[in-house]
Amino acid sequence: MTHLANQLLSLARVENGARAIAEGGAQLLDLSQLARELGMAMAPLAHKRGVALALEADEPVWLRGEPTLLHELLSNLVDNALAHTPPGGNVILRVSAPAVLEVEDDGPGIPFDERDRVFERFYRRNQQVAGSGLGLAIVGEICRAHLAQISLHDGEQAGLKVRVSFIAGE
Repeated sequence: MTHLANQLLSLARVENGARAIAEGGAQLLDLSQLARELGMAMAPLAHKRGVALALEADEPVWLRGEPTLLHELLSNLVDNALAHTPPGGNVILRVSAPAVLEVEDDGPGIPFDERDRVFERFYRRNQQVAGSGLGLAIVGEICRAHLAQISLHDGEQAGLKVRVSFIAGE
């Protein structure tokens, strides 16, 4: 119940953040730095789950955005990847120019015919995995607020690669 309440509050924050962005309240941010900070914060959880968490973000990648929402987006994507990657697996958080974020795992992936549905509120592919079905819905709303494009792809080895393409900042 607490998790569901927190995710519903996140949806409300997204609406407020989207208004702020629309009203010119976006800040110039380094996506690589945000990913680095989130990766450090999530490292203990990855270790606890027996999953290797790697970061590929060598240079600053600038975009205009709302930092709290971008943290929420990163947190949801990495948490989902960690939740669906088996022990001994890998999650890669990747940032590249001009303003692309990727989270790739070697879990079970998502069948092609379900990839649009996972962004619907309360949709859950696997009822055996804990969650409310709001994580990717929140990510989708944050992407819309930032005018970013999100897409799901097969991972390089297996699993899923989530790609978010933002408008690069100046």
